[in-house]
Amino acid sequence: MSYIVEWFDKRMSLAYGFMSVSQQPPNISHTINMESGRCGTGGLSGAVLPPLYTFCLDRHGYKATLIGWSIASFVLTASGLLSITPRLPPTQAPKPKFSDFEFLQKPLFWILLTATAIQGLANYMPSLYLPSYAIDMGLSSAKGSLLASLLNLAQAIGQPLQGLLADYHNSFYPPMILSTLGSGVEALLIWGFSHTLWSLSLFAFLYGATAGGYAVLRPRFAAAIVANKEQSLLIYGILTAVRGAAVVASGFVASAQLDEGAKVTKGYGAHKWLRVVVYTGVTMVVASLGAVAVFVRPSWKFGRREENTMVGEDMSQHVIHITKKHSILCS
Repeated sequence: MSYIVEWFDKRMSLAYGFMSVSQQPPNISHTINMESGRCGTGGLSGAVLPPLYTFCLDRHGYKATLIGWSIASFVLTASGLLSITPRLPPTQAPKPKFSDFEFLQKPLFWILLTATAIQGLANYMPSLYLPSYAIDMGLSSAKGSLLASLLNLAQAIGQPLQGLLADYHNSFYPPMILSTLGSGVEALLIWGFSHTLWSLSLFAFLYGATAGGYAVLRPRFAAAIVANKEQSLLIYGILTAVRGAAVVASGFVASAQLDEGAKVTKGYGAHKWLRVVVYTGVTMVVASLGAVAVFVRPSWKFGRREENTMVGEDMSQHVIHITKKHSILCS
């Protein structure tokens, strides 16, 4: 992330979008237990690697595949790290000061942090439960895993495009609304009424293309809150940590919403999945309310906006007084 800030300015969100595409490789255990119908992966790796895992597992078994993938991950990651170089010469990190945490007094920080946490509570619901939903609709486990791959493929397409949209408008608010309000409406109006492969495929593609784009906006959030690079990296870390905690919590929330013993019907949300569908859609729509941050200035702080306003008014009165005095002297 630090290198992206150094190397990219006008196309920072686009660059982060391409980086996000290859993140979150799927777990081998998800491929082994495909019969369970649950698979939570992300990005291009979530669309490409499951078939590769399946091939290796069928040909070489679990032990050889796990050892081979571990070695491959180490070699590829180490090679990538050795090829990355900073654009700017290294500098000594400044000592932490209390002023480094002044962003905690900014309403803009708390609005974007809250929106990020809410979005994280619902973002991965379809990728986790869409295969199981498809099996309950009478589809095979292979078609269920195909839906998860389609969702991840759409996410790999949507993330760079939404990053480009943020760079093009020099604002993260259009893709923020698209990734939250758009995906929420899709869950409520498409997922709940989907009972066939083609309708579930439509939802998987649209949801993946829209919801996944929110992940590329965190660098923009941090840069909007503070201009200082070191502080923006700190804020980015906080946003990422809070979102990670929300994603973990979402699993427990989803388990509480899902009624495993409920009868599957052809009604909205198949009855069994009704609360999961509604929860996903409503939560994503609520997360879109974070766009009210467009009306909040980065310089505003709690309890100081009125003070700054009074200072401005006092300065204006002072300028008027000096102008009148100058006019009297000249006359």
